[in-house]
Amino acid sequence: MNIHKLLQRPKVFERIFGASPELFRKLSQELEPVWKEAEEKRKTNKKRERAIGGGRKYVLSFEESLAMHLLYLRTYAPYIFIGTIFHIDDGSVTRYFQKLRPVVASKMKKIIIRQIPISQKEILDLIADATEQETEKRKGTGYSGKKKRQTIKTQILVDAKGRIKHISQSIPGNIHDKKLYDNTGIKAGIGDLGYLGTEMKLPFKSSKYHKLTKKERKYNRAHSRVRIVVEHVFAHLKKFRILASRFRNRLEYYNDIFLTVAGLYNLKLS
Repeated sequence: MNIHKLLQRPKVFERIFGASPELFRKLSQELEPVWKEAEEKRKTNKKRERAIGGGRKYVLSFEESLAMHLLYLRTYAPYIFIGTIFHIDDGSVTRYFQKLRPVVASKMKKIIIRQIPISQKEILDLIADATEQETEKRKGTGYSGKKKRQTIKTQILVDAKGRIKHISQSIPGNIHDKKLYDNTGIKAGIGDLGYLGTEMKLPFKSSKYHKLTKKERKYNRAHSRVRIVVEHVFAHLKKFRILASRFRNRLEYYNDIFLTVAGLYNLKLS
């Protein structure tokens, strides 16, 4: 794949990789030193058996490796297909991703999803919601009564402008939203009925014994207009097929992947 040629076609590039050429170049410049530092640490590890310079040589440049990683997140195509596009075998794709994934995720955690003190007013404006993704049945997943399948669940907090402020650790899908919220220890001001029992602003709940009044219905509509921001954020994140399709990778990688996609989304807003 000719990355430099695609960089001259901004709309095409963004549709393929999920990032504009400007954002891609900026990300590449920021991550390459971190990548080189990680490689130097790996090569000088005392447990390393081969001398520096031994072993397989990299076929792709760092820029091409990053593009391949973004293409995979965007399309969630099989490794053999991704490798064919970049003229390497699927085993090499695995090795590239194993080294690149933690580098990208750690950088995103530091510069995108910052854990900084915020005021009480900002906390009250935060909107909380959780999303579930279908997975194979294995340790770390749970059967979701809502989705009727095995899922893994992740909670995010966003501000009124849609910027992601916090991402929880992912948990089995059969754990309730409120329990996930309580376990994170992070506070928010607005939520849906999945957070009954918290201090958040919630919509009124209707039942056959309690029909909503006109005033309550009006309040619920106003509440929905505010809370819809988080649904829009999920819709943007799931444009990356790796967060929308049935998750096939190892679950220990899931948070790194979610964090990377969320970081790209935040970078687009900045």
